[in-house]
Amino acid sequence: MGKVIVYIAASIDGFIARKDDDVSWLFPYSSGAEDYGYAEFMNGIGTAVMGARTYEESLLHPERLLRQVKNYVISKRKLPVAPGLDLEVWQGDPAELVVRVRGESDKDIYVVGGGQIVSRFLADKLVDDIRIFVVPVLLAEGIPLFTGLGKEIELKLTGAIPYPSGIVELRYVPRK
Repeated sequence: MGKVIVYIAASIDGFIARKDDDVSWLFPYSSGAEDYGYAEFMNGIGTAVMGARTYEESLLHPERLLRQVKNYVISKRKLPVAPGLDLEVWQGDPAELVVRVRGESDKDIYVVGGGQIVSRFLADKLVDDIRIFVVPVLLAEGIPLFTGLGKEIELKLTGAIPYPSGIVELRYVPRK
């Protein structure tokens, strides 16, 4: 049975994008040879889950589309499907989606984002592993990584990896 994994970058002050969904502040950290374990991570992924805004932003940058896995976009509205992308729009409960995906594949489930989707999966106790890549930037405002949790969630640190770029990968598991 695959794990549900959050793998995401955030500024030191907890933002995943600027107010206008701009993530260009990440570009200086993704232009080098270091992939922060992303290729290895993706080898274990069978399914990606994301919100509509994250998916729509990916449509603007087709190189960000996850063509090698099945994609579910959680949304109540109809969305365009990029050619060649295995995508389904999911309108139901996230817990039901996890059950469905685990019935389809033994590989891990990648919770891509955004902050509302990550928070919903955490609040519903669906996340098995969290990998936050803290980027040495203070954005001061933007789209927060965690929003609307509704309750306190305790995490246990399972690892920390500093990279030469200044990024620090923090790994946590929720205490259930």
